[in-house]
Amino acid sequence: MRQGLVTAAIVTVAVVAVFVTAWTLWGRPGTVAAPRARQYLDVSACLLTGSSGVTPGTPGAQAWQAMQSASVASHVMVSYLSDTGSADVPVLLNTLVERQCGVIVVTGASPVQVTSAAKANPGRRFILLTSSAAAGPAAVPPNAVVVPAADAAGRINQEVTALAGTA
Repeated sequence: MRQGLVTAAIVTVAVVAVFVTAWTLWGRPGTVAAPRARQYLDVSACLLTGSSGVTPGTPGAQAWQAMQSASVASHVMVSYLSDTGSADVPVLLNTLVERQCGVIVVTGASPVQVTSAAKANPGRRFILLTSSAAAGPAAVPPNAVVVPAADAAGRINQEVTALAGTA
């Protein structure tokens, strides 16, 4: 009888060992890396949109998409603000300057507002996106440019990439 109990104990221990080993090995992913946070450079580019924000089909959406694409390639952090009226534009531009945005892309603001902010902040680059009819040579300081919406993606990519080189 005693020999039967010893045999039963050995069989039980063996079954438990096989079960624990199988459970440990089964159902675990091989070498799936844990997701990592994206690493950004210590520079940022910011967008100030009109009141419609980055709603699809708006100039803000086109600019935001270009900025996100440039960010993926350059590791420059991007963010945006939406204005609530033209009276808020100077305050919001100043907010973006205070956030240390190296490049500030603007849709839905007047050239006068952007020119004023650019003159007051020569250490920042400003890009004013306008309709193609309104774009062209404008009296803006050297740290600002007026760009037709059709050329926005290329110019944004160029400026954000250049900003990455300063980090």
